[in-house]
Formats: sequence, C-alpha cells, structure tokens
Amino acid sequence: MRWRGLTLSYAVRNTIILLVTLFFIGGASYSYIKFYQEAKLEKLQTSKTEKQKDYNSKKATSDSYPQLNETYQNAVNIVENYDKALYPNNDPDDVFDYLNEISEGDAQVFFGYTLVDSVTMDQYGILNSDINGIGDYENFVRFVNTLENSQLINKIKSLSLNQPPEGSELTDVTFSFRLESYYQRVPLQDVNQVVSSFTMNPSVSTANPFYPLIRTSIPPNENNLVNVEQSRLIGLSGTRIFVIDQSGSMNTLKEGDNVYLGYLQSIDSENKIATFSLNKGGITELVTMEIEQ
Repeated sequence: MRWRGLTLSYAVRNTIILLVTLFFIGGASYSYIKFYQEAKLEKLQTSKTEKQKDYNSKKATSDSYPQLNETYQNAVNIVENYDKALYPNNDPDDVFDYLNEISEGDAQVFFGYTLVDSVTMDQYGILNSDINGIGDYENFVRFVNTLENSQLINKIKSLSLNQPPEGSELTDVTFSFRLESYYQRVPLQDVNQVVSSFTMNPSVSTANPFYPLIRTSIPPNENNLVNVEQSRLIGLSGTRIFVIDQSGSMNTLKEGDNVYLGYLQSIDSENKIATFSLNKGGITELVTMEIEQ
C-alpha cells in the first residue's frame, strides 16, 4: 500500500485497522454502558430502595403484630362485654319498636313518635325524634328510667311535663321530649349480642309532684269495699273483727285489710274497739268503731 510516496507494510496497516476497530468497539461499549446500562442500573437501584423500604415497613408491622393483636383482642373484649350498645342501623322503626317494648306493664304510657332527622359522625350517627304523650306519672318515670338505663343508647333532652287536661286521671301527666338514639355506621359490635333485656335505676323516685295533696272529691267505692261509716261492728277477737257492711253482708277483717278509703289499722279487744285509717281526699282521718250493745 502506498500513501504519498510512503509504503505501509501489512503489519502496520493491520495494526491501524485493529486500533480503529478497537476504538469503535470501545466507544460503542462506553456508550452502551453510559447511556443504557447506567440508566438501567439507576432504575434498578431506585426499585431496590423502594422495595427495601416496603420490606422494612412490612417487617415492622409483622414485628408489632403480637402487640397489636393483643390490643385488638382487649378492645374486642371490652366492646363485647360493655353494658351499652348502639342501634345496628338508622332505621327509625327499630327505635319505635324499642319504645313500644319498654311501654309495657307498669311502664305503659301512650305516646306519639315523630322522626326529626339523622345526624352522621365518623363511626356512628344519631336519630333525633320527638316523643309526646300522656300516661300515669309513676309509669312514665319507669318508662324514662328504663329507656335511659337499658342496653341501647338513648338520651332524653328538653323534657317537659304538665298536668293532664281536665277529665283525665289525677295521676296522669302529659309529656314531651327530644330523643337521641345512637346507631353504628361501621360494624363496632355484633348485633346478635344486643339483647332486649331492660334495666332500671332502683333509686329513682316515682313520687308524683303533680298529684294534689287535698282533693275536692273522693273516688267512688267501685270494688264495693266495707264502708266504715255505713257499717256496724258486731264482734271481735284478738286478731279479727266482724262487720255488717253497707249492704247488710257480714265481713271478717284483720289488721291491714283494705276498706273503702283506707284500711283496718288496729284491734283493741280489751276495749272492744277497732280503729280504721281513712284517706278522704288527701286528709287522713282515724275512725273508731265500737261493738254495738
């Protein structure tokens, strides 16, 4: 080979070709490593870092599982054994039915139910209802007592009590109040564990402040009890007396037995008298009967 009068041997020529080839190979390798492999390595490194963080987080959760599980089981045990519970949902029919279940026997009242609205919180909600009605005062106290102290959570607000309209029983009152009934929005409790057992606070007084101490009229003798003022004492023993009542029938009474407006308080066999305690419209009188000679 000639180049401007120079003749290159095959060895030199091959060396130059080899060097050029090596240069291109080296450049290509560098470019491959620099622009492809490095980017891929950086991506892999980033992925490794993220996976390591995820692993560390999951490992920390795994390591804390025994303690978390113990805390959870304790919380479940507290909830399951708590004496209060939320309504399972926001169905007002459940509240109405619950009130009807309470209003039985010596807690019976007559009431109307009106749903006002439903307020939602994070994990629970509140059904607001207006309740109004009429009933015997002692029954109403037991109704409210049971409602507030039984398992399902109900709160009474803005309670109003008034004397009944004319013609009603003297023991009756009219009432109205706002009822807040709490229900669950997330499954906090097993609804199968909610029972309908009712509880009352026995220390709550049922004395009726609306009942008049002195009344202008006295109740009729509906049970045809012995009317002391229209009867005659015809005999007595140490524990019993014998009375001819207002209808001419003979009755045997012992201490504590009921008569019209009261009861037989005592028997004095020595003096041959019987003493009765009578409540005449709120005024208590002691009436004494003697054996007729």
